[in-house]
Amino acid sequence: MFEIKRELGRSNVGVDSALTLGSAVDFMQDCSIFDIDSKKNLKDYLLSRKVEIYYASRQIDILRMPAYTENITIKTWIYECKRAFVNRNTVIYDKDNKACITSFSIGAFVDVASGKAILMPNEFISNVKIYDKYPMEYLDRRINIPNIKAVTAQPTSVLKYHLDFNNHVNNTKYISIAQEYLPLDFSFKQVRVEYKTPAKYKDTIYPFKYIKENAIIIDLCAENGASYATVEFMN
Repeated sequence: MFEIKRELGRSNVGVDSALTLGSAVDFMQDCSIFDIDSKKNLKDYLLSRKVEIYYASRQIDILRMPAYTENITIKTWIYECKRAFVNRNTVIYDKDNKACITSFSIGAFVDVASGKAILMPNEFISNVKIYDKYPMEYLDRRINIPNIKAVTAQPTSVLKYHLDFNNHVNNTKYISIAQEYLPLDFSFKQVRVEYKTPAKYKDTIYPFKYIKENAIIIDLCAENGASYATVEFMN
């Protein structure tokens, strides 16, 4: 288990002085990466074989958004590790150790040179420490596109600030881009994102919006219709 502590500053909150979804996901993502970095034997193993862990999906359940100046603790741990995927919980707690945001993510092992998913050997899996699974609702990692007419919106271009050190659009940025296509009065308590094909600098992202009774799905696509990422916001 790994944790980081933060005091929420103005760069972490929105117009309502509450933690933004993008900042929350940044915190969770950073905590997960720090966790891997802290496990020297696993980190060295991955580096020596040029393997990265790329997110395949994430689910976020919002109990409440912490506010400006609040002290929070982000904790993360692996609850399952298989040859193809590593599954982890990441939870944001307030100063009283009450959960504010719960999350689980699925990461795929990817060969950096080829960009293809790979299977890890059992010698690696056996050295991964496993913790108890957090008691939350676990929805399917795949987001089904409903059989309804999509609402199209203005495309957006991938800019330099969208990129991470892998030269792809950062996982958080897909969520933030998708949020821009939500109605201003739409509130949500649960978010799912399924990552498919990495978008790169100067790619154009075409959003397709599907409005359901209790959710809005934003499918962020390439010009050829292939999906970069699909984000579902549920109220």
